[in-house]
Amino acid sequence: MKSTFLFAAVLWTAFAAPPAFAQNGIEVTPFVGGQINGGVNLATPLYTNLNVQNGLNYGVSATYLLREYSGVDFIWNHNQANTVTQLVSGGTQLNVFTLKTNQFLGDFVIHFKNRESRFRPYAFMGAGITTLSADRGRSNTTTRFAWVFGGGVKYSLSQHFGVRAQAKWSPTYINTTTAGVWCDPYWGGCWTKGDSVFLNEFDFTGGVTFRF
Repeated sequence: MKSTFLFAAVLWTAFAAPPAFAQNGIEVTPFVGGQINGGVNLATPLYTNLNVQNGLNYGVSATYLLREYSGVDFIWNHNQANTVTQLVSGGTQLNVFTLKTNQFLGDFVIHFKNRESRFRPYAFMGAGITTLSADRGRSNTTTRFAWVFGGGVKYSLSQHFGVRAQAKWSPTYINTTTAGVWCDPYWGGCWTKGDSVFLNEFDFTGGVTFRF
């Protein structure tokens, strides 16, 4: 429901944008592609690491162009993938649950050619949140901080239409596990050492761009 509301908000922003915003330019791009998910380095006395499988991803991005070469971007990205693990004793992999992720990301975009160019490479970086939910038992939806880095290319077909191809990396922080105690032999003192756990998501997408 939340994802549907945000998608509707992006469309409303594009079609009902004030004239002052429209003069700078707004781009809305529904996209679809493939997502590669990195394993989550979490283990129990019974199971080895969780491995989130690869799968289809889709979403929408809305870009507000600030100047000739810069802009700000909002991305909603959805992915649903099986999560598997293996018993410590060995054997075949077990499917433990299906993981649904929704990313809501804001980023700053830099283009490497001006707006009149039909072919516009770009790069972006930013941050946001990822919601994670597993279809198992009474598990609740969890929200975690995420970063995003990526780039791509835009190709103009006309004044109001174009195509966009993009690749991005968006690591999501899961938690920090205790890896032991570290002591300084020179200055003295000991403290707990922790390892941060991330879900790494790489995706490659394409879509049709609508300009306003």
